[in-house]
Amino acid sequence: MLCPYWCPLGSHEDMEYNSPNTRQRIAARRMARQGRLAGPGGSQVRPNVWRALLSGMRNGRVVSLLIFLGCIGALAYLLSSPRLSVLQVEVIGNNALHIEDVVAESGLLGRRIWFVSQSESEARLRANPYVESVQVEIGLPNLARIHVVERRPEVRWQAGGVEYLVDGRGQVLAVAQEDATDDVLVVIDRSTPDLKPGDQIDTDALSLTRALALRLPAELGFTPAQIGWDFGVGVYVRSEIGQTIIFGQNRNLDRKLAILATLLKDQTAFTYLDLRSGNPFYQNSPQN
Repeated sequence: MLCPYWCPLGSHEDMEYNSPNTRQRIAARRMARQGRLAGPGGSQVRPNVWRALLSGMRNGRVVSLLIFLGCIGALAYLLSSPRLSVLQVEVIGNNALHIEDVVAESGLLGRRIWFVSQSESEARLRANPYVESVQVEIGLPNLARIHVVERRPEVRWQAGGVEYLVDGRGQVLAVAQEDATDDVLVVIDRSTPDLKPGDQIDTDALSLTRALALRLPAELGFTPAQIGWDFGVGVYVRSEIGQTIIFGQNRNLDRKLAILATLLKDQTAFTYLDLRSGNPFYQNSPQN
């Protein structure tokens, strides 16, 4: 039977392929394979984003990213948090030095612990004439410790014209065999005729004489020509121009030094000054 209409071979397939419905189905399948499926309202769903997220979670990339961001946040907190600044400073080993002065000279208070230079703080403190050695330690979260070793000049106690070696606890060791050098503190004792090894020196007097040997030149610019001790008045110093200054005992030393500093600054003339009482007494006797 012959076809009523002549057409080339395969024309039915071509017509079916070129029909609008067929082309739409092919285009839809192609878009689905590419991850984009157009709905009736024109919205698009992108499953590739979720696939990438799931793939990243499987291979650990997402977890690595979260850890990295967490580390960045933690680092920013550590560098900026005021809780990680030096808020407390402990001073260990000081005697003549005041804690407030040590803390101020160290420059530690209030600084971020991550930016503290321990060597710089130690260098600043070693410039103090009282400091022989120092070590700075930093402790989390906000603590600094300063270990100070103060200068302790060697002391010789002179009694009856003889110089005796004395240890740090005030015990007489032996008679000095060599002359004292300039850096040795010689305390003149006019109350004791002689001493022997094992005798005990007044520890308060020993501490005060050492403190005066350090603090008078450093704080007042006053270098005593002599430091002595007498049973009746305690510790005293004599200046190069013949002034006698009575300190007595170690207590209230800061107040006594402040009074002396005021008199020296005002250039008050005196030959005798007694700082032992609450109302210091001084007099200016004419020199012969």
